[in-house]
Amino acid sequence: MKKLRVFVSMVLLASMISLTACGSKAATENKNNAKETSTEETAKDSQKTEEKKASYPLTIKDDLKNEVVLKEKPKKIAAISNTYLDILYAAGGKSIARTDSRNPNLPKEIKDLESVGAVYNVDVEKLISLKPDLVISQFGLQNKIVPILQKSNIPVISLNMKSYDDVLEKLKLMGQITENEDKVEKIINDMNSKKEELTKKLPEKSKKVAILYVTGKDVSLKLENSIAGNVAKELKLENIASGLKAEKMGSENVPFSMEKIVESNPDVILVTTMVHSREKAEQCIKKNLESNPAWKELKAVKENKMVFLPQSHFLSNPGDKYVESIEFMARAVYPEVYGNVEEMGIK
Repeated sequence: MKKLRVFVSMVLLASMISLTACGSKAATENKNNAKETSTEETAKDSQKTEEKKASYPLTIKDDLKNEVVLKEKPKKIAAISNTYLDILYAAGGKSIARTDSRNPNLPKEIKDLESVGAVYNVDVEKLISLKPDLVISQFGLQNKIVPILQKSNIPVISLNMKSYDDVLEKLKLMGQITENEDKVEKIINDMNSKKEELTKKLPEKSKKVAILYVTGKDVSLKLENSIAGNVAKELKLENIASGLKAEKMGSENVPFSMEKIVESNPDVILVTTMVHSREKAEQCIKKNLESNPAWKELKAVKENKMVFLPQSHFLSNPGDKYVESIEFMARAVYPEVYGNVEEMGIK
């Protein structure tokens, strides 16, 4: 009996030792496995970061259908349209040049840049002398200088930006060029959020608008492919010029027709201008339109519903401030919902 007790005790002791050893081994294996998993995850995260940062070489297909390959991140970018200066700087980039601007509110860092002349008449020799390693030009207006820069072996991309969607697309491109895609993503998310806040307040019944374009000589109407036309579309407004034939292929204007505007009788008349001052625009309207008795009978004229749209937000594309354009027009058409345009402080 005594021998039996001793034997059982020895068996139990052996089992405990075995279990302890197994537990220790399992714990060690789990610890090693955890370390391996952690190492693998760290490696994967590191790889993802490297992939995200590895923007170059970068291939860009511009709006002229030209394919430009940038082997490395450009150090001397020349954005020769103020339209693209805004989004380049918003994406954390810098420019070595700008074109002339009448905007008194230009930031000092942009105002101090070397000017290469008017946006429609760039001093190409001066631009080349600055030795840029990337030129960002405006589609249409600056197409003629593209082959000159190409012959000088200067990479150049020609971009077209009219609509809200165009702005988002070009912002993403600037994020790639500057390797600041995360920053741009935050800007886009913020823009989309603000736009949604505005559009969800829209009344069920939309209004009819006429968008006039006033130059020093005459008046025309803006189509949907213009900045003002696209903003109106974002606000689900009925543009009386929609469906009319453009003055010429690619144009965003149609000739003004008193017959058409009388027939449509818009709720609000919105005015975009090319002239230096509102006074000159008003003189042009008076000369071309107010002398016609039919003009005075329009609902919008009778109710004093004619609003001038600021050049900073409707003549040139406001870039990352596009939502401000949407808000301005929303206030112009629905002040009872959004408040008066004067409250925005935009001139």
